[in-house]
Amino acid sequence: MSAPEIRRELLELLAKYAYDYKPGGFTLVSGQKSDEYLDCKMALSRSEALPLTGALFLSRVDPTAVAVGGLTMGSDPIAISTAHESAGARPLRWFSVRKDAKEHGRKKVIEGDVRPGDSVVVVDDVVTTGGSTIQAIQKCREYGLRVVQVLVLVDREQDGGLKGIKDVAGGDVPVQAMFTKSEVRHEWERLKSAAPGTRVSG
Repeated sequence: MSAPEIRRELLELLAKYAYDYKPGGFTLVSGQKSDEYLDCKMALSRSEALPLTGALFLSRVDPTAVAVGGLTMGSDPIAISTAHESAGARPLRWFSVRKDAKEHGRKKVIEGDVRPGDSVVVVDDVVTTGGSTIQAIQKCREYGLRVVQVLVLVDREQDGGLKGIKDVAGGDVPVQAMFTKSEVRHEWERLKSAAPGTRVSG
């Protein structure tokens, strides 16, 4: 499957299962109200989405990176599918950043086979304010990891989230979103118009 085909199929899955619209609004994690809601886990939990996600992210991963990961749990399916897709090509490891350190054992903040000095790519599913991605970047750096790139699945295009991530990441660290909320919404509208009277989202 070509890169454009992979992107097209994943966009359709996001529109079908991750996007919803409700006049009157949803309450976001940030506490803000929105008529639109994106729950990428509803799409990424589907078996057909995982190889597409892994292939898309792998095609964009910095060649110097040895691992991909981010703040649990939004980043987890992305990191795992990307690492899985890399097998046999350029093997990547995946890692997960805890919101709080474990209270027992080694009291880890970062789970997975990564070590200080490793070059890593921070990933996330949705960016609104950018808070979870920024937290992941900061915790990776505190641990001693070298963040060389940031990749997110969907940019909600509000609150300057992507810009905030870029400011924290620094000018030498590329930050990129695979899709925008506008793209997902337009695909949702296309699917709905193609099948009027049916509910598109999951």
